[in-house]
Amino acid sequence: MTTDRPFPWEALLDRLSELYRAGDWRRPYLGDHAEDPFQVLIGTILSQRTRDEATDLASARLFARYPDARRLARAPTRTLATLIRPVGFYRTKSRTVRRCAEELLARYGGEVPRTYEALVALPGVGPKTANCVLVFGYGIPAIPVDTHVHRIANRLGVVRTETPEETEAALRRTVDPRYWIPLNPLLVQHGQNLCRPRRPRCDACPIAGLCATGRALRRGRPPPRPADGPPGRSGAPRGRPASRPGPRRQTPSRPRTSAPRRSPRTRRRPAPLRRAGSR
Repeated sequence: MTTDRPFPWEALLDRLSELYRAGDWRRPYLGDHAEDPFQVLIGTILSQRTRDEATDLASARLFARYPDARRLARAPTRTLATLIRPVGFYRTKSRTVRRCAEELLARYGGEVPRTYEALVALPGVGPKTANCVLVFGYGIPAIPVDTHVHRIANRLGVVRTETPEETEAALRRTVDPRYWIPLNPLLVQHGQNLCRPRRPRCDACPIAGLCATGRALRRGRPPPRPADGPPGRSGAPRGRPASRPGPRRQTPSRPRTSAPRRSPRTRRRPAPLRRAGSR
Protein backbone atom coordinates (compact mmCIF):
# COMPACT_ATOMS: atom_id res chain seq x y z
CA MET A 1 0.00 0.00 0.00
CA THR A 2 1.33 3.44 -0.88
CA THR A 3 0.65 6.76 0.76
CA ASP A 4 1.34 10.38 -0.09
CA ARG A 5 2.43 11.16 3.45
CA PRO A 6 6.18 11.13 4.08
CA PHE A 7 7.45 8.55 6.52
CA PRO A 8 7.97 10.04 10.03
CA TRP A 9 11.72 9.47 10.27
CA GLU A 10 12.13 12.10 12.96
CA ALA A 11 9.69 10.33 15.28
CA LEU A 12 11.37 6.99 14.59
CA LEU A 13 14.84 8.34 15.39
CA ASP A 14 13.56 10.05 18.54
CA ARG A 15 12.02 6.83 19.88
CA LEU A 16 15.01 4.64 19.07
CA SER A 17 17.42 7.20 20.54
CA GLU A 18 15.44 7.17 23.77
CA LEU A 19 15.22 3.37 23.85
CA TYR A 20 18.96 2.84 23.33
CA ARG A 21 20.07 5.90 25.33
CA ALA A 22 21.93 7.17 22.28
CA GLY A 23 21.64 10.85 23.10
CA ASP A 24 20.41 13.49 20.69
CA TRP A 25 20.75 12.17 17.14
CA ARG A 26 20.66 15.77 15.87
CA ARG A 27 24.14 16.47 17.24
CA PRO A 28 27.10 16.03 14.89
CA TYR A 29 27.85 12.31 15.05
CA LEU A 30 31.62 12.64 15.40
CA GLY A 31 31.19 14.78 18.50
CA ASP A 32 30.65 11.56 20.45
CA HIS A 33 31.78 8.81 18.08
CA ALA A 34 35.00 9.93 16.38
CA GLU A 35 36.74 6.96 14.78
CA ASP A 36 39.93 6.58 12.77
CA PRO A 37 38.97 6.42 9.05
CA PHE A 38 41.64 3.80 8.31
CA GLN A 39 40.47 1.52 11.08
CA VAL A 40 36.83 1.99 10.03
CA LEU A 41 37.81 0.99 6.50
CA ILE A 42 39.79 -2.11 7.43
CA GLY A 43 37.44 -3.12 10.24
CA THR A 44 34.44 -3.00 7.92
CA ILE A 45 36.23 -5.16 5.35
CA LEU A 46 36.91 -7.69 8.11
CA SER A 47 33.26 -7.58 9.19
CA GLN A 48 31.90 -8.91 5.91
CA ARG A 49 29.98 -12.15 6.55
CA THR A 50 31.25 -12.20 10.13
CA ARG A 51 29.59 -11.78 13.52
CA ASP A 52 30.23 -8.57 15.42
CA GLU A 53 32.02 -10.31 18.28
CA ALA A 54 34.53 -11.95 15.94
CA THR A 55 35.08 -8.70 14.06
CA ASP A 56 35.76 -6.79 17.26
CA LEU A 57 38.29 -9.37 18.45
CA ALA A 58 40.12 -9.59 15.12
CA SER A 59 40.20 -5.81 14.68
CA ALA A 60 41.63 -5.24 18.15
CA ARG A 61 44.37 -7.79 17.52
CA LEU A 62 45.20 -6.39 14.10
CA PHE A 63 45.31 -2.70 15.01
CA ALA A 64 47.38 -3.34 18.12
CA ARG A 65 50.25 -4.27 15.77
CA TYR A 66 49.35 -2.51 12.52
CA PRO A 67 47.35 0.64 13.29
CA ASP A 68 47.93 2.49 10.00
CA ALA A 69 48.29 1.90 6.28
CA ARG A 70 52.07 2.22 6.22
CA ARG A 71 52.63 -0.57 8.73
CA LEU A 72 49.83 -2.80 7.46
CA ALA A 73 51.13 -2.61 3.86
CA ARG A 74 54.46 -4.12 5.01
CA ALA A 75 53.00 -6.87 7.18
CA PRO A 76 53.47 -10.54 6.19
CA THR A 77 50.15 -11.96 5.00
CA ARG A 78 50.71 -15.08 7.12
CA THR A 79 50.95 -12.91 10.23
CA LEU A 80 47.84 -10.99 9.20
CA ALA A 81 45.92 -14.23 8.68
CA THR A 82 46.86 -15.37 12.19
CA LEU A 83 45.75 -12.10 13.76
CA ILE A 84 42.38 -11.96 12.00
CA ARG A 85 41.61 -15.66 12.19
CA PRO A 86 38.34 -15.13 14.15
CA VAL A 87 36.68 -13.63 11.04
CA GLY A 88 35.26 -15.54 8.12
CA PHE A 89 37.48 -16.07 5.06
CA TYR A 90 40.44 -14.79 7.06
CA ARG A 91 43.07 -15.94 4.54
CA THR A 92 41.41 -14.08 1.69
CA LYS A 93 40.82 -11.02 3.85
CA SER A 94 44.44 -10.96 5.01
CA ARG A 95 45.49 -10.48 1.38
CA THR A 96 42.70 -8.01 0.71
CA VAL A 97 43.46 -5.67 3.61
CA ARG A 98 47.15 -5.65 2.74
CA ARG A 99 46.41 -4.76 -0.89
CA CYS A 100 44.04 -2.05 0.31
CA ALA A 101 46.78 -0.58 2.51
CA GLU A 102 49.24 -0.73 -0.39
CA GLU A 103 46.77 1.16 -2.59
CA LEU A 104 46.30 3.82 0.07
CA LEU A 105 50.06 4.32 0.26
CA ALA A 106 50.59 4.40 -3.49
CA ARG A 107 47.66 6.64 -4.39
CA TYR A 108 46.86 8.72 -1.30
CA GLY A 109 50.03 8.76 0.79
CA GLY A 110 48.42 6.45 3.35
CA GLU A 111 45.34 8.64 3.88
CA VAL A 112 41.83 7.32 3.38
CA PRO A 113 39.95 9.20 0.63
CA ARG A 114 36.81 11.18 1.46
CA THR A 115 34.70 10.42 -1.61
CA TYR A 116 32.46 7.45 -2.35
CA GLU A 117 33.91 6.99 -5.84
CA ALA A 118 37.49 6.83 -4.59
CA LEU A 119 36.59 4.46 -1.77
CA VAL A 120 34.78 1.88 -3.88
CA ALA A 121 37.82 1.76 -6.20
CA LEU A 122 39.92 0.30 -3.36
CA PRO A 123 40.37 -3.50 -3.03
CA GLY A 124 37.64 -5.15 -0.98
CA VAL A 125 35.51 -1.99 -0.67
CA GLY A 126 31.84 -2.11 -1.65
CA PRO A 127 28.97 0.32 -1.08
CA LYS A 128 28.44 -0.52 2.60
CA THR A 129 32.12 -0.23 3.48
CA ALA A 130 32.49 3.06 1.60
CA ASN A 131 29.45 4.53 3.33
CA CYS A 132 30.67 3.37 6.74
CA VAL A 133 33.94 5.23 6.18
CA LEU A 134 32.08 8.40 5.17
CA VAL A 135 29.74 8.29 8.17
CA PHE A 136 31.90 6.91 10.96
CA GLY A 137 35.30 8.11 9.79
CA TYR A 138 34.46 11.56 8.43
CA GLY A 139 30.93 12.42 9.52
CA ILE A 140 29.84 12.83 5.89
CA PRO A 141 26.14 12.02 5.32
CA ALA A 142 25.66 8.58 3.78
CA ILE A 143 23.51 5.49 4.41
CA PRO A 144 25.45 2.30 5.09
CA VAL A 145 23.04 -0.57 4.45
CA ASP A 146 23.78 -3.94 6.02
CA THR A 147 21.40 -6.83 6.61
CA HIS A 148 19.79 -5.10 9.60
CA VAL A 149 19.03 -1.86 7.74
CA HIS A 150 17.85 -3.79 4.67
CA ARG A 151 15.51 -5.98 6.72
CA ILE A 152 14.06 -3.21 8.88
CA ALA A 153 13.52 -0.80 5.96
CA ASN A 154 11.43 -3.49 4.26
CA ARG A 155 9.54 -4.28 7.45
CA LEU A 156 8.79 -0.60 7.95
CA GLY A 157 7.29 -0.57 4.46
CA VAL A 158 9.44 2.32 3.21
CA VAL A 159 11.08 0.16 0.51
CA ARG A 160 10.27 -3.00 -1.41
CA THR A 161 13.71 -4.27 -2.32
CA GLU A 162 15.55 -7.56 -2.75
CA THR A 163 19.13 -6.55 -1.96
CA PRO A 164 20.94 -4.11 0.37
CA GLU A 165 22.21 -2.24 -2.70
CA GLU A 166 18.65 -1.67 -3.89
CA THR A 167 17.68 -0.57 -0.38
CA GLU A 168 20.48 1.98 -0.24
CA ALA A 169 19.47 3.47 -3.59
CA ALA A 170 15.82 3.67 -2.53
CA LEU A 171 16.62 5.27 0.83
CA ARG A 172 18.92 7.84 -0.78
CA ARG A 173 16.06 8.87 -3.07
CA THR A 174 13.42 9.16 -0.37
CA VAL A 175 15.08 10.01 2.97
CA ASP A 176 16.05 13.58 3.83
CA PRO A 177 19.88 13.79 4.10
CA ARG A 178 19.64 15.20 7.62
CA TYR A 179 18.54 11.73 8.76
CA TRP A 180 21.24 9.75 6.95
CA ILE A 181 23.99 9.70 9.58
CA PRO A 182 21.95 8.48 12.59
CA LEU A 183 19.89 6.06 10.53
CA ASN A 184 22.42 3.23 10.36
CA PRO A 185 23.58 3.14 14.01
CA LEU A 186 20.05 3.18 15.37
CA LEU A 187 18.57 0.66 12.95
CA VAL A 188 21.49 -1.71 13.46
CA GLN A 189 21.07 -1.44 17.23
CA HIS A 190 17.37 -2.15 16.82
CA GLY A 191 18.05 -5.11 14.54
CA GLN A 192 20.41 -6.63 17.09
CA ASN A 193 17.93 -6.31 19.97
CA LEU A 194 14.23 -6.21 19.03
CA CYS A 195 13.76 -6.29 15.25
CA ARG A 196 15.71 -9.51 14.87
CA PRO A 197 15.71 -11.68 11.73
CA ARG A 198 13.56 -14.30 13.42
CA ARG A 199 10.87 -13.76 16.04
CA PRO A 200 11.04 -9.96 16.19
CA ARG A 201 9.79 -8.47 19.46
CA CYS A 202 7.02 -6.35 17.96
CA ASP A 203 5.24 -6.40 21.33
CA ALA A 204 8.11 -4.46 22.93
CA CYS A 205 8.95 -2.25 19.95
CA PRO A 206 8.47 1.52 20.43
CA ILE A 207 8.14 2.09 16.67
CA ALA A 208 5.59 -0.68 15.99
CA GLY A 209 2.92 1.97 15.41
CA LEU A 210 5.05 3.52 12.66
CA CYS A 211 5.87 0.17 11.08
CA ALA A 212 3.81 -1.45 8.33
CA THR A 213 4.68 -4.90 9.68
CA GLY A 214 3.87 -3.97 13.28
CA ARG A 215 0.51 -2.46 12.31
CA ALA A 216 -0.41 -5.40 10.10
CA LEU A 217 0.37 -8.01 12.73
CA ARG A 218 -1.53 -6.07 15.37
CA ARG A 219 -4.62 -6.09 13.13
CA GLY A 220 -4.24 -9.74 12.14
CA ARG A 221 -3.39 -8.88 8.54
CA PRO A 222 -0.58 -10.20 6.35
CA PRO A 223 2.62 -8.14 6.73
CA PRO A 224 4.44 -6.62 3.74
CA ARG A 225 6.94 -9.51 3.75
CA PRO A 226 5.35 -12.99 4.00
CA ALA A 227 8.38 -14.19 5.98
CA ASP A 228 7.40 -11.84 8.81
CA GLY A 229 4.01 -13.43 9.36
CA PRO A 230 3.13 -14.78 12.82
CA PRO A 231 4.50 -18.33 13.21
CA GLY A 232 2.25 -21.33 13.45
CA ARG A 233 3.27 -24.81 14.50
CA SER A 234 6.89 -25.69 13.75
CA GLY A 235 7.54 -22.11 12.68
CA ALA A 236 5.25 -22.29 9.62
CA PRO A 237 3.53 -19.02 8.67
CA ARG A 238 -0.15 -18.73 9.54
CA GLY A 239 -2.40 -20.29 6.96
CA ARG A 240 0.13 -22.92 5.88
CA PRO A 241 -0.11 -26.41 7.44
CA ALA A 242 2.97 -27.24 9.46
CA SER A 243 3.05 -30.83 8.14
CA ARG A 244 2.17 -30.07 4.54
CA PRO A 245 3.39 -32.90 2.30
CA GLY A 246 5.93 -32.02 -0.35
CA PRO A 247 9.59 -32.28 -1.24
CA ARG A 248 12.07 -33.38 1.37
CA ARG A 249 12.90 -30.65 3.88
CA GLN A 250 16.20 -28.91 3.33
CA THR A 251 16.54 -27.79 6.94
CA PRO A 252 17.57 -30.09 9.80
CA SER A 253 14.79 -31.74 11.75
CA ARG A 254 16.53 -30.88 15.02
CA PRO A 255 16.79 -27.31 16.28
CA ARG A 256 19.87 -25.59 14.92
CA THR A 257 22.60 -24.86 17.43
CA SER A 258 25.20 -23.13 15.23
CA ALA A 259 24.12 -19.60 16.17
CA PRO A 260 24.66 -18.62 19.81
CA ARG A 261 21.60 -17.56 21.74
CA ARG A 262 21.32 -14.02 22.91
CA SER A 263 22.38 -13.65 26.50
CA PRO A 264 19.75 -12.56 29.03
CA ARG A 265 21.59 -9.25 29.40
CA THR A 266 21.29 -8.57 25.68
CA ARG A 267 17.62 -9.45 25.63
CA ARG A 268 16.63 -7.42 28.67
CA ARG A 269 18.84 -4.37 28.37
CA PRO A 270 19.80 -2.70 25.08
CA ALA A 271 23.51 -2.84 24.30
CA PRO A 272 25.51 0.37 23.81
CA LEU A 273 25.09 2.03 20.44
CA ARG A 274 27.61 0.64 18.01
CA ARG A 275 28.60 0.86 14.36
CA ALA A 276 27.24 -1.63 11.91
CA GLY A 277 29.90 -4.08 10.95
CA SER A 278 28.56 -7.51 10.33
CA ARG A 279 27.12 -9.33 7.44
